[in-house]
Amino acid sequence: MSRIPTLALSPDLEVATLGRAFAARRRLHIPGVLASDSAEAVVAAMEAFDDWKASIAAGGEFFELPLKGRAAVEAGKQSWIDQARVDGANPGMQYIFDTRRLGLEAEMNAPDDAVGAVLEFLNTPAFLGLVRAVTGDDRIDFADAQATRYRPGHVLTGHDDWAAGKNRLYAYVLNLTREWRVDWGGALIFPDANGHIEEGFAPAFNALNLFAVPMRHAVTQVASFAPRDRLSITGWLRSHQAVGPQT
Repeated sequence: MSRIPTLALSPDLEVATLGRAFAARRRLHIPGVLASDSAEAVVAAMEAFDDWKASIAAGGEFFELPLKGRAAVEAGKQSWIDQARVDGANPGMQYIFDTRRLGLEAEMNAPDDAVGAVLEFLNTPAFLGLVRAVTGDDRIDFADAQATRYRPGHVLTGHDDWAAGKNRLYAYVLNLTREWRVDWGGALIFPDANGHIEEGFAPAFNALNLFAVPMRHAVTQVASFAPRDRLSITGWLRSHQAVGPQT
């Protein structure tokens, strides 16, 4: 049985500089956030994992189905996945992607690997101290998390992450996608008031995207010709205390 590595932040992060950059737009892309061996361990475990679930809320359908590799465990339900389509006339949030739940929602058959260690790492004093310093917000008490895999055709339509009672302060995306090209899609985008893309972060390797909640955003559809998957750990930085929408 292989030893699970102890995950760590990069020692090269300039926290004061990151904090000033975050304050300008209340969002930030932070490259090289993990120590290199930590990033390599997590992405290797994600690439080796074989028991994802297809998570779909699109076109009036909502379901999760266990996968083995890239196909439904129950062969008769593969058509549910193949036929899932976003309703382009519906302005509500819709999505199609693969998920691996972490923490209390972890799958019973999930291996004890570096991905499983990520949630504990995100709740260490080191990581929570980093995001508190970057955001300037000491209300951050804990992080939740899921691993996500976006394959060709997968997408997450526009929404702002606000959910009453969830006490979400900030959303994060820990990018773990190797050698991505922007024309393969899968970009985290932020529209302005006129519907134009004000800013966007392409998938990357070992980078943290961090932004305030609520903030409208979407993940553009991964192109049909993309030769690899968009991999990330995503979730929210939350408070134990009740919080209202930030302005």
